[in-house]
Amino acid sequence: MKRHWAAATLAASIVCVLATARAARAEDYADLTLEQLMKIEITSAAKRPESIENTPAAVFVLTNEDIRRMGARSIPEALRMVPGLNVAQITGSSWAISSRGFNSRFANKLLVLVDGRTVYTPLFSGVYWDRQDTLLEDVDRIEVIRGPGAALWGANAVNGVINVITKHSRDTQGTYLSAGAGSDDEIRGAARHGGRLGDSGYYRVYGQAFNEGSRPGTDGVGGADDWRSARAGFRADIVDSSGDAWHFQGGSFSSVVGDGYVGPTLTAPYSERLEVDSDVTGSYMLGSWSRDLARDNKLELRAYYQNEVFEDPRVGEERSTLDVEALHRFVVGGRHNIVWGVGGRYSRDNLDESFSVDFEPDSDDQYLVNVFGQDTMQFFGGRVELTLGTKLEYNSYTGLEVQPNLRALWHLDDRNAVWAGVSRAVRTPSRAENDLDILAIVLPPSSSAGLPTAIRFTGDRSVRSEELLALEAGYRWQPLDSVSFDLATFYNFYDRLVSSSAGQPYVSTAGGTTHVVLPLDTANDGEADVYGFELVGNWRPLERLRLQGWYSFLQTDYSLNADPNHQIGVRSLLNVTPTVTLDATARYVSEIDSNDTDAYAELGVRLAWRPVANLELAIIGQNLLHSERLEFKGDELAGTVSTKAERSVFGSVTLKF
Repeated sequence: MKRHWAAATLAASIVCVLATARAARAEDYADLTLEQLMKIEITSAAKRPESIENTPAAVFVLTNEDIRRMGARSIPEALRMVPGLNVAQITGSSWAISSRGFNSRFANKLLVLVDGRTVYTPLFSGVYWDRQDTLLEDVDRIEVIRGPGAALWGANAVNGVINVITKHSRDTQGTYLSAGAGSDDEIRGAARHGGRLGDSGYYRVYGQAFNEGSRPGTDGVGGADDWRSARAGFRADIVDSSGDAWHFQGGSFSSVVGDGYVGPTLTAPYSERLEVDSDVTGSYMLGSWSRDLARDNKLELRAYYQNEVFEDPRVGEERSTLDVEALHRFVVGGRHNIVWGVGGRYSRDNLDESFSVDFEPDSDDQYLVNVFGQDTMQFFGGRVELTLGTKLEYNSYTGLEVQPNLRALWHLDDRNAVWAGVSRAVRTPSRAENDLDILAIVLPPSSSAGLPTAIRFTGDRSVRSEELLALEAGYRWQPLDSVSFDLATFYNFYDRLVSSSAGQPYVSTAGGTTHVVLPLDTANDGEADVYGFELVGNWRPLERLRLQGWYSFLQTDYSLNADPNHQIGVRSLLNVTPTVTLDATARYVSEIDSNDTDAYAELGVRLAWRPVANLELAIIGQNLLHSERLEFKGDELAGTVSTKAERSVFGSVTLKF
C-alpha cells in the first residue's frame, strides 16, 4: 500500500511540473562557439584564473554539459574522452588511468585532486578510483593538464594533473532528483537541495547511492566485482560583511567492493582463487578563506582533513591526512602576474597485514612542507608571455626536492599561437616501495629444484625519487570560425625509475612449509624515454551540431609499458530539436603487447528528451560494438582477476524544481 501511495505521489508531482513548466530548449555545451570554448577559464595550470588560449600547456576541460551528454556515471567514465589519457577499466570498481605512459591500477605519475584536495594515496602511489565518487550534476568542470605540474602542485604531478572542480553553491539552488536503472543490475539514485544562508550565503546538501552487479571474469568464472556505495555531503559559500569569502564542504561515504583475485599458497596447487568483499569508509572536511587585498591582489588560505578506512583480507588500512596551504596572487607593474605560497601535509597510517602481505613498521607517519613561486611576465602588449617558477618541497622519505618550470607562449595573431616548456618533476617513493614485504607468486617444484620457489618483493628505505625532465611544445590554430586545432608534442626523459633486482635465494620454513625464497629488492635502476603527440580538432558545421575528434600517439623504450601506441576518439553533439539531443562517442584503442590486451573499437550513444524545462528522460547505450571484451589486464602483483566490459543499456530520469 505504501508503495502505491509513493508512486501516486511521485506521478502527481511530475504532472504538476509538466503542467506549470514551459517547454525546454537545449542549453548545453554544443551551443558555445569555438571562440567561447577557448576562453573558458581554468585554474589548475597556474593556480590563478586564465583562459585556455592563454595557457602554455596541454590542457583539456570537460564541462558539466560534456559529462552529462556523454552519459558518464562516474569520473573515470567522463575521462575517457580526454585526449592523451589512457583510461581502461580493470574490474567494475577499479581503473587504470594515466597520462603519457606508465599506466597501471595505481598509475603513480598522475596527481588527482577534487576541489584542490589531493586524493593521491601514499600507500601504493596512485588513486583508488572507486572512492572518488561525487554527484556529477554538481561538477562544474574537470581540468586535465597533460604534462608536469610539479612547480605548483608538487611531487607526483609528473605526467599530468586532474582537478575535479565542483559548482559554487549559488549555482545549485533548488531541488534536484535523479534515478536510473540498467543492465548488470545497475540501480542509481541521487537527491540534492540548495538554499540561501542569510543575504550573502548559499548552501547545498546531497546524497546518492548505487548498486552494480558483477561482470564476467577473464578466467571463465564470474568476476565477483559487484559493489554498492552510498555517499552524502554538503557545501556552503558565504561572503561576510567585510567582503571576505568563506567556503566549507564535507562528505562521507561507505562502500562494499567485491573483488576476485588469485592468491599464492606454499602448498600445491600453489595458488588459490578467492572472492572477497572489502568494506571502505571515509569522510573529509575542507575549509577556505580568501580576501581581496587590492585590485589583482588576493590572499587565500585552505585546509582539509580526511580519514579513510579500508578493510580487506589482504591488507587493511586506516589513513588520516591533514593538509594546509596559503596562497598569494598579485600583479606588479602591470605585466608580472605572481603567485606564491607555502603548504604542508601530514599523513598517518595503520596497516593490518596478512599471510602474503607485511609492512614493517605497520604504522608510520609521512609529512612534507613546501614553498613555491611563479611569475608570468607579459611582453609586446600581452602577445608574448614567459612563465618561470619552481617548488621546493621537503618530504620525510627523500628530503629536499626542487621542481622548476619554464614556459613561453606567443600569440602569432588572433588565430595562431605557439607554446613551449621545459620542466623537472619527481615522484616520491610510496609506503609500499619503502616498507612492503609481499609474497607475490609461488612457483611449483621443477626437475632442477625440488622445492617450491616463493618470489617476494621487498621495499627499501634507501629508494630515491623518480625523476623526469620534460620537453613540450604546442600549436593552436583556428583557420575558420567553425574549425580549430590544438596540437601538443612531448619528449620525456625518465631516470631512477623504481625497479626490482634479484637478491640471493635462501631456504625458509616460514608458514610451516620448506621452500626457496627468491627476494626481489626495490631499486632505482630504471630509465625510459617517452615521446609522442596529441591532436584535437573541433568543427561546427551547423549551429546545432558540434563534432570533436582527437588522436594521440605514444612511443617508449620502457619494456613494462602498458599503454597503447595509438588512441582515436570522435564525438558528436547534436540538438535534433529544441527538446531532443542525440550524442555519440566512438573510440579506438590499439593493442597493448606487454599487457596482453587486444585492440578494440567501441561506441556509446545517448538520446535525451526534455519535454519541459525541469524534466529530462535519457537512455544510454555503452560498449555497443561488443557483447563483452577486455580493456586492461589486472595487476599480477595484487593477483587481481580482470573482468570484461559488457554491452549495456541504462535509462535515467532527472527532475529539477
